[in-house]
Parts: sequence; C-alpha cells; structure tokens
Amino acid sequence: MAEAVKADWRKAQLTPAEYAMLEYAEKLTINPSGMTEADIERLREVGWADRDILDIVHVCAYFNFRVRVVDGLGLELSERTIEAAQEGRQRAEQLARERDVELPAPMWELAVEGQPATRG
Repeated sequence: MAEAVKADWRKAQLTPAEYAMLEYAEKLTINPSGMTEADIERLREVGWADRDILDIVHVCAYFNFRVRVVDGLGLELSERTIEAAQEGRQRAEQLARERDVELPAPMWELAVEGQPATRG
C-alpha cells in the first residue's frame, strides 16, 4: 500500500477519509494561501475530528519544514532524488492545471549560483 501511495495516491485503494486527508495535505503544500474553511469541512465530513485535522496540519508542515531546511542549507541530493522531485512536480503541475491553481516556481529554478533567482 505504501508503494501505491508513493507512486500516485490518487490511484491507490484508499478510504474516503484517507483520500480527503492526502488531498488536503497536497493543497496545503502547493497552495497554502488557498486553504479555506471548506477544506476543513471536507475533512470533517469524512470523519476526521478537529484534533485529527490539527495532527494532519502538523505532519504536513513538519515535512515541508524539513524540505526547506535541506534546501536552505544547500545539501546535495542524489540524481534519483532530483528525478523523483521533478516527477512529483510534473504531477503537481497537472493537478494544478486541472484545478486552475498557480504553483510556486520549482526549487531548481529559484536561484543559480552567482545569479539572481528567477522568481519575480
């Protein structure tokens, strides 16, 4: 099951509650300013309690924090890790297009040594 979720959680056999949780975490990761009360209500509708929702937010925020720490320290990534990140970005871009959401610039386009970042 873990491999199926890792490959593409949308195609994994999940419960409605698990699907809603992952959908919420994905939106929180790629479009945090777009979160609304309706997103919370969706989690409640499928059975998540407010304490569960708080835990979901904490776990999502923690993993996003870890990524930013690694990026901020300039730690080197393996080629496979970079490829996996690019594949994930492509999946996120497709989802964003389907939902008419703009994604932030990918990390590998933010800055090149000796040059300013490409984001506006």
